[in-house]
Amino acid sequence: MLYKQYKLDRFQEEAIQSIDQNNSVIVAAPTGAGKTLIAEYAVEKHIKAEKQIIYTAPIKALSNQKYRDFSRDYGDKIGLITGDVVLNPDAPVLIMTTEIFRNTIFDDISRLDDLGYVIFDEIHFIDDIERGTVWEESIIFAPQHINFICLSATIPNLREFTAWMRSVRRNKIDVVIETERPVPLEHKLYIKGYGLGWLDELKEMQNNSLSGEKTGKTPEGKTGRRGITETQAVGTLATGIEEMTGVDLVEHIRFNDQLPCLYFSLSRKGCEEKALENIDRDFLTPEEKKAIMREYNKLCQKYNIHEDESARTLRELVAHGVAYHHAGMLPTLKEVVEQLFTKGHIKLLFTTETFALGINMPACSVVFDTLSKYDGVRFRYLKSREYHQMSGRAGRRGIDPKGFVYASVDLEFDEHAEVERIITGEIERIESQFNLSYSSILNLYEKYGDRIYDISNKSFNNYQSVRTVKKLERSLENLSKQKGDLEQLVCIHDGDNDTKKLLEYKALDQELKLEKEMLEFRDKLKKSRHGRKRKNKIAAKIAIITKTMKSIKCYKCPNLSSCIRISDKMEKYNEQITDITQQKNIVESYQHQQIKNRLKLLREMGYIDDKGLLPRGKIAAQIFGYELQVTELFFDGYFHRLDQDWINVVIMAIVFESKKDVWYKKLDKKDIKALFTEPSRKIGRITEREEALQIDSPTRNLDTMLSVATYEWSKGCSFDELSEYADSPPGDLVRYFRLASDLLRQMKRIVSQDDVLYGKIANCINKINRDVVDAERQLRAM
Repeated sequence: MLYKQYKLDRFQEEAIQSIDQNNSVIVAAPTGAGKTLIAEYAVEKHIKAEKQIIYTAPIKALSNQKYRDFSRDYGDKIGLITGDVVLNPDAPVLIMTTEIFRNTIFDDISRLDDLGYVIFDEIHFIDDIERGTVWEESIIFAPQHINFICLSATIPNLREFTAWMRSVRRNKIDVVIETERPVPLEHKLYIKGYGLGWLDELKEMQNNSLSGEKTGKTPEGKTGRRGITETQAVGTLATGIEEMTGVDLVEHIRFNDQLPCLYFSLSRKGCEEKALENIDRDFLTPEEKKAIMREYNKLCQKYNIHEDESARTLRELVAHGVAYHHAGMLPTLKEVVEQLFTKGHIKLLFTTETFALGINMPACSVVFDTLSKYDGVRFRYLKSREYHQMSGRAGRRGIDPKGFVYASVDLEFDEHAEVERIITGEIERIESQFNLSYSSILNLYEKYGDRIYDISNKSFNNYQSVRTVKKLERSLENLSKQKGDLEQLVCIHDGDNDTKKLLEYKALDQELKLEKEMLEFRDKLKKSRHGRKRKNKIAAKIAIITKTMKSIKCYKCPNLSSCIRISDKMEKYNEQITDITQQKNIVESYQHQQIKNRLKLLREMGYIDDKGLLPRGKIAAQIFGYELQVTELFFDGYFHRLDQDWINVVIMAIVFESKKDVWYKKLDKKDIKALFTEPSRKIGRITEREEALQIDSPTRNLDTMLSVATYEWSKGCSFDELSEYADSPPGDLVRYFRLASDLLRQMKRIVSQDDVLYGKIANCINKINRDVVDAERQLRAM
């Protein structure tokens, strides 16, 4: 079968046949295999049939990119709805984030009456800790007439996921699996300081180092933990390792004609530093250099960032075919880099993992600067899924016969077992992250009342819990059997198996040991009258314990050691049985209890009663993400009392999360006290109550660190001037201003009946959403 002049692969044909039969379909295939073509077919089919279809992406950047791609082919048939932008919302094809689709289900489900299909790109995001619940809620609560096209990389527990979807969706669901990549990958390790090798070489070198001297030098000349010299490490491995003495990895890639290269650094700072380290290399011919600079300058002029300091820095790199890309950059500058890379101008791109989600941006080779990352809490090794998602960008279909993946490892610090797990181990199962927010609970409570618990039982979490409970039950059965097979405890004095006396004796024996240790400790201390009194008390207590022990028949019993051995084994089994029973109870009741506790809090706060939603609840049900903070401030009259600039400051305090390594100019104490003291106390009391009720993901308090910068931006300062109020990366500033703008748009909708506040909030949006923050303006310029 041909589509768009491409001969389709077997899995693509199967998925398209499923769509033609009006079935839902789950497609699992490696990154780069061509899943996007299936989505494109579905979109074109619906446009021709004049039917509505929605395409959802996990992040806004992908939604924007897909909007541009489809718009080039289908013009005004395409619309875009994200928190930042609303373009052509009545179009038959709507591109949106998954959050927007979920919100539409709760907010105005009638808008989905004519919808035929929803495409979930990267459906494995259902496993995402923070956002996975959105995919799950969308699948559960979407109207039953809607079909889904779920596109994903490899899912080990695909059968389980499919069975769950079939349990909650009425229409037929087909499954299409592809395991082969059209462009095979060659994986290698770059053992820093030594050369190219594989897992066997890494293991042998590390074993060699462990049996080596206690002190030694690393390749960089530093004393190493394992104490291995370069000679010791390479010694017996001269034939196993491809030595690259004096030649670094980038040179190896260039020499072997494996450019362009995506070089994953996994930290923003690392991306920029690595790129600048390569500023003296030149990957371009004179003609290519002229072409890339002409394109770069044109794009910077187009987006009005040609005078931006970061754009000037990047210009020097781009002239050599080098660039960097990360979330801290201006969105427009990221867009420039993406366009240059797509057109083949950039030969070496240092980037963070978000680029792995890019559509149609493959390279010949991929490099991992490290196999560990900081996840916001701690440094950890990559998941196998993350590694394969990123490495899948290597190998351009129709261009490269093979893709190349290089993982840099440190002989001293990277554990062989972890490296092997990441590269060759099984992809991790997807796990439910179902966690209904307050707004979701309010919307469901309004529709279903107390039946909300029955609805929550449809979750993937509950489906997986059944499996977990059965596994725990099997463990309990095995433990009970093993416990029953134990030798029985029979007292030779009483002729029964009553263990109370033995347990009493064991407890006294333990207490006696502790008191004797205390007495020995007192003997070593400097003697004093107080110390002698304390010793006498301990000695008296020891005498009482000893006397009590002698009164028990276990004392000096010939079977005592045997009884204690049997009793200890019994106690061990009892502890395990108790522990697993508790786990089982938690798994069985967790979701039910979380909903119950949230409903209890909402009832206490006056959001609901037995009949449904109260005024506070009706407002909170329309706010997604910060419902309690906004609702409480709204009913306290804050937004009515404050002027537009201070409203923007308060909204930013709701959405913002400051970083410890960033400098912020702080508000005057009198302003903080006047504006934030009472709201912070109120939200703090909510958080305390949530903790008392053991509610997960408690409400965040206000963060005022960006308040001065927000106030000045709202008053009209330029984006460059914001550096006087915060040294936050420009991309982060834009992101938070857009989050604030999104929340203001939600508020504008709920106050539509209040002409004064409606106009005030509209002006607040205009003050925030301008210049580089205006995502719609950026999209229209593309």
